[in-house]
Amino acid sequence: MARVPRDRGLQIVTTCTVLVLVALTAQLVVALPGTHFPQQTPVLVEFILLNFFFVLLLGLLRTSGARFGISRGPFLADLALAVAAGTILVVAFAVTDPSSAGTKYGDYTEASGPPGVLVFHLVGNLFMAYATACGAYLSWTAARHALAHTRRGLRVAAVGLAIACLGNHVPRVIAMAGRLTIGDPVLPATSAWTSTMLATGVALFFLGVGYPGARTAIVKIRLWAQAKRRYHELRPLWELLYREFPTIALLPHRSPRRDWFTVRRMRMRYYRRVIECRDGLVCLSSYMSVSVLPSHTPAEQAELVRAAIRRRADATDPTTTTVIAPPREPGMEGDTQAIIALSRAL
Repeated sequence: MARVPRDRGLQIVTTCTVLVLVALTAQLVVALPGTHFPQQTPVLVEFILLNFFFVLLLGLLRTSGARFGISRGPFLADLALAVAAGTILVVAFAVTDPSSAGTKYGDYTEASGPPGVLVFHLVGNLFMAYATACGAYLSWTAARHALAHTRRGLRVAAVGLAIACLGNHVPRVIAMAGRLTIGDPVLPATSAWTSTMLATGVALFFLGVGYPGARTAIVKIRLWAQAKRRYHELRPLWELLYREFPTIALLPHRSPRRDWFTVRRMRMRYYRRVIECRDGLVCLSSYMSVSVLPSHTPAEQAELVRAAIRRRADATDPTTTTVIAPPREPGMEGDTQAIIALSRAL
């Protein structure tokens, strides 16, 4: 966010993250000793923040184009619903004292509680049912136009939202509506099994949301590890050439110990070392006694390189020009593999 402050999509993602963090933290505030505000307040904060979290999430899912152009109509409608739901929650919270009935706002139950608590849970779950249903639909729809790994993550997130909607919020809305209208929850024991469905849905949602980022991180870690391994495999050849031609170094010389503990910019360091090795081999090529052929093994080329270094040390005049470690395949990868094979042989 600090690097790209004007990215509207990133602004929404960052705001959603902050709202979820505050909402989840509110659940822990009740257990903190020495709090100087009503014990039920964190539950209200959690409900309201989650409402606005889903407003922003729905706005993000409705975005289109590279610059996240949000459609004002649906976004304002969702915002109005969230404000209305939040207002009702605040009013119900203010006019009802659940402690007189031996219950708490955070203790959802369809079998007991004053009307204010029932209204509180009815309105909160009603908006969450709407938000999770819309979120599931929009996530599944957006997956059609996404890349493969992002598509998979969006569909998993959509399934998680659908489970949270149908397995938790809708049954609780039915139970609360039944208690307020006919005095019967209609669906029995929703307080016992809906929490499990909610936990399953939330876990799948965050798994789907985090999958693309986790997959990208795994790929980056694999590429980093590969670059670091190859970087160290090139060191025997690089040290040999650096002693003969110090000017090939593009970066300041580092000790082997410092090299082992280097973790930053490994791919840049790896490719620079490849370039340095190739430059050194070009400088050494004129001292080769025979031309290097692709049929020569890395061990045979290593002996020719050592002989060339001895010829240079003896001030022998250059006799021939050849390509040392000729690549077997075109492209930089083929050139790199040939240089690494020679370094291993040394």
